Amino acid sequence: MRINQVKYAALVTGALTVLAGVPALSAVAAPHDPSPLRVGALTVEHQTNPLGIDEVTPHLGWEVSSDNHGMAQSAYEIEVFSADAQSPDIWDSGRVESSTSFEIPLPGEKLDSRSAYDWRVRVWDQAGSVSAWSETATFETAFLDDDDFAGEWIGSPRRSPTTTLDGAGWIWGDNSGANGSAVGEDRFFRTDFDLPAGVTIVSAQMQMSADDYFSFSVNGTEALSSPNSGEAWRTSRIADLSQELHPGNNVLAARVTNAGAGFAGLVGKLIITLSNADTVEITTDGTWRSTATLTPGWTAPSFDDSSWSAAVVGAPYGGWPWGRNVNASTPPEALLRTSFSIGKEIAKARTYVTGLGYYKLYLNGERVGDHELDPGFTVYDKTILYTSYDVTEALQNGENVMGVSLGRGYFGQTFPDEWTSSSWHDDTKLKLELDITYTDGTTHRVVSDRSWNAEDGPTTSESVWTGENYDARLEHAGWNAPGFDDSSWRPAVSVVAPGGRLRSQAFPAITETDTLSHVAVTTPAAGVAVYDFGEPTAGWSNVAFEGPAGALVQMTYGEKLNADGTVFNNGGFFNIQSYNYTLKGGGAESYQPSYSYAGFRYVQVKAPTGVAVTDVTGKRVHSAVERTGGFSSSNDLLNRYHRAQANTLLNNLHSIPTDTPMYEKRAYTADAFLSADSAIATFNMQNFYESWIRSHRDDQNADGTLGNTVPATVGGKQVNDPLWTSSYVLMSWNLYWYYGNTRVLSDNYDGMKKWMNHYEQELAQTGNVYTGFSYGDWLDPTPGPAAGTRLPATAYLYKTATLMAQIATELGHDADATHFQEFADRIGDAFNSTFYDPAVGAYFDNVAAGYRQTSNILPLSLGIVPDDQRGRVLANLVTDVRDRGNHLSTGAIGTKDLLPTLTENGYADLAYSVATNPTYPGWGYWFEELGATTMWEEWGAQSRSLDHAFLGTVDDWLYQQVAGITATAPGYREIRFQPALASQLTTAAANVHSPWGEVSSEWVRAGELFTLTVTVPVGATAEVNVPVNAGDAVSSTPAATARGVSDGFSRFAVGSGTYTFVAGPAAEIPEEPGSGGDGNGNGNGNGNGNGNGNGNGTGNGTGTGTGSAEPDESSLANTGAHVSTVLLGGVLLIMAVGMTLVRRRRRVRMPR
Repeated sequence: MRINQVKYAALVTGALTVLAGVPALSAVAAPHDPSPLRVGALTVEHQTNPLGIDEVTPHLGWEVSSDNHGMAQSAYEIEVFSADAQSPDIWDSGRVESSTSFEIPLPGEKLDSRSAYDWRVRVWDQAGSVSAWSETATFETAFLDDDDFAGEWIGSPRRSPTTTLDGAGWIWGDNSGANGSAVGEDRFFRTDFDLPAGVTIVSAQMQMSADDYFSFSVNGTEALSSPNSGEAWRTSRIADLSQELHPGNNVLAARVTNAGAGFAGLVGKLIITLSNADTVEITTDGTWRSTATLTPGWTAPSFDDSSWSAAVVGAPYGGWPWGRNVNASTPPEALLRTSFSIGKEIAKARTYVTGLGYYKLYLNGERVGDHELDPGFTVYDKTILYTSYDVTEALQNGENVMGVSLGRGYFGQTFPDEWTSSSWHDDTKLKLELDITYTDGTTHRVVSDRSWNAEDGPTTSESVWTGENYDARLEHAGWNAPGFDDSSWRPAVSVVAPGGRLRSQAFPAITETDTLSHVAVTTPAAGVAVYDFGEPTAGWSNVAFEGPAGALVQMTYGEKLNADGTVFNNGGFFNIQSYNYTLKGGGAESYQPSYSYAGFRYVQVKAPTGVAVTDVTGKRVHSAVERTGGFSSSNDLLNRYHRAQANTLLNNLHSIPTDTPMYEKRAYTADAFLSADSAIATFNMQNFYESWIRSHRDDQNADGTLGNTVPATVGGKQVNDPLWTSSYVLMSWNLYWYYGNTRVLSDNYDGMKKWMNHYEQELAQTGNVYTGFSYGDWLDPTPGPAAGTRLPATAYLYKTATLMAQIATELGHDADATHFQEFADRIGDAFNSTFYDPAVGAYFDNVAAGYRQTSNILPLSLGIVPDDQRGRVLANLVTDVRDRGNHLSTGAIGTKDLLPTLTENGYADLAYSVATNPTYPGWGYWFEELGATTMWEEWGAQSRSLDHAFLGTVDDWLYQQVAGITATAPGYREIRFQPALASQLTTAAANVHSPWGEVSSEWVRAGELFTLTVTVPVGATAEVNVPVNAGDAVSSTPAATARGVSDGFSRFAVGSGTYTFVAGPAAEIPEEPGSGGDGNGNGNGNGNGNGNGNGNGTGNGTGTGTGSAEPDESSLANTGAHVSTVLLGGVLLIMAVGMTLVRRRRRVRMPR
């Protein structure tokens, strides 16, 4: 239904007169009558009935609804009660004249830590009538001051290795291992020794390492292994072999993989202490035997290795090339427990806990809560998160036991990586407080301190990236329940506090959100099964099996398969997402990770003979943000895009917004801000993103710069790209724009200003064009020379400077606002003079790279292009897209703005063709040709990551242009509905959730009729722009205020409520009987109502005519030679000279 723009402009120019007005309000009851407003959805700090508020001045919010149209809140009253109080002893706001219903500060002078409060609210409408009180809501505080948190920081007294590698040699089949010329191969080593009869093995500690990686067996049973990692040799593996060894002959066997040509070797040392006080020492040396040939049964004691050759010692431990750079392996997980008795009836009990890196909390043998990988990842020496739990029902009379297991997570990561150099890096630690209140009013407190006991757990090593090793033989059955004997455990130790401020975790925790069934199973090799879960996800699997003690089950996760059908898990420099489970035997067992997660579609399970794998069930695991929006249309491909982006976003929410759930698992800053619009449209992201923005503030360098990820590694903090790190300004702006959150602006203003000032000073030296490092338009698929990175980085500095001017204005920093706008203007001028070629009508960075779409999309979308050149730049962009066969040629930065730029400039059909093009490059190629079900990292089939959200910004276009929902004021206080009608679509619908309530748009095109239904929440107003053709009439049910016709749209203003607009030939628009009547919905069903209010009445009574007045028949007759847009009975009349008013249908035909 797109109108011919040239003809339509000629039709309306100089001829259209629009009757000005405001959205008509419903006729409301007299002030003494109850208001038709209802109050609900009460929140404190954006949470429903939260447990654990730590804001000294918490902020309240609510939503107002009504069956009437055009309603608004004009005032509110809040009452806050302490527990059991009969009157609002904490706060009675009295009547406050305000239309705002969120971010209302509660004065905190009377609030106490660890206390419960009730509250309620009522509101007045615009006529002065008051609503009923809301349902009572609750909240509880945690610690309003860090010092209120009573527990000590404690940890496990780690056992140091009793062995060193001194005296051992690096062995290989020949000298090539030490001189760097070893070929990539597997090599096998064996040695044997005798232990005397009649003695007991007191201890037997083996320490071993290999370049690249190894598996190690004792008497035919695998006992030790290292991950497939290029740097794994730097971390030795330690095991107690006292259960595997025995008097008589014992055989040690190792398989070492040299993944590629270069250095290779095995080094190890075993020290055995016997009950007669003798010590036996076994080291890797020339007595070991070696071969490169794999022979079945080679680890068994009975195997004949006499044909093997003697191993060659290439270097002693400490010698070149490895030096003394092998460190003892990561200590296993720490288990901590305490017991206490209860002999009274409990009124309530609350636990406050944090454990770094991750903790699992148990009470009387049961998990407390459903949180996984908790607490969230922060800049730990600035902010540490804790969680509050209601454990009233978990306690019992008599003995009670609280247990906590601790994993390393990011905080204690020991796998060779930059995180180990972080300022906050340390061993695992716990802080906990349990408060019990009895019915007699007395209290009991249990805290973490040195009275707790500690022991090593069965998770012997773990890494967020490489996976976990779990030895079920090391389990302590019942350790977290009453009745367990912990007399052999060691006392916990006090440890140094991590240094960060303790804050209550306010965003949704990571949880298991779905259970997944595999859709296929293949067996690419003997003993290997690959389970296909159908599409990429993030989380883990629960694997069940039975088998003998000591048997090793290996689980590998990945998004793709190798050519041989096994799972691909190469992380670039090392293998990742590998999990090893050693069975304890004796019956059914099952395993799922505790301290890491994987990005995967496939799970490979390798089990030895004798082990039966009985079940593999997938678990989707991510931050459990609430789904609040959605999109659908008549094109299933677009629907698949939306579903894919939603799932991709969820797969990358693990307390931080990661780039990929399989590889880096880091919060790359641009990845997050590029996908934030679609994330906010689909999910409630406010608290999640606010926490991540706080990490920007915590992680900021002294000069104002930020790293490429937040939190950043030591090296990452030095990658100061203003394009990527504009996330600080952009994400803060997003929370303000979509949620009306001004607090995030004020809290971060100094940090954002510092960031902006740094680049202003830098650009002052380079002519206001950025010339430093930048990632640029990352993964631009255009062949040929690189486009250059100056242009996109400079464009984003223009964008952030412009936003900083608006932020400063909002916060009342007028001088700063002027300064930032002047800076933006200087950037814009320099941008045009540096990059614009007026002879061509296009922008270039590296001219040798030729025309690039992103170089022109950015100045168009940001308004940098001079007005008199805009048409040329746009025309060249359209030509380039068409010349490429309706293909995009953009990386992550340009892709975000391509479709909106085309659509908003009249090329919706072209945007649609680009979006759905089934050939490379584009989304259609992914989904139609390659079978994608998530968004990918790269446009080509070779894409590394298959779960990457930053190219999924087509979803922004679906919400904002296709469905047509756009916020035009902060917090959706003002909304524009303007669907872009690509000729290939017949329906589209979307909904988002604003701070005021639901916002939705749904349109249907059937024949010559276009129907648009929109919903506006109470407190908001909207502009509704209905696409029309010349000659169309438009009906509105209920009536809406007309704002004229321009640019192919009939424009209306509406207040709250649901409205339906029908556009098309007048004769085709269906009758709407009874659209008259009063604003309270009491119109008659026979069309006899005399009122012209904004009501939506369809009842059987006679209309009372109490709505706002619109022109009557006589005023219509006096329109003369002018074109007027008026409302009568809910139907828009677009009239011109020579029009005939058809009273029966109450609409007018526009000449074509």
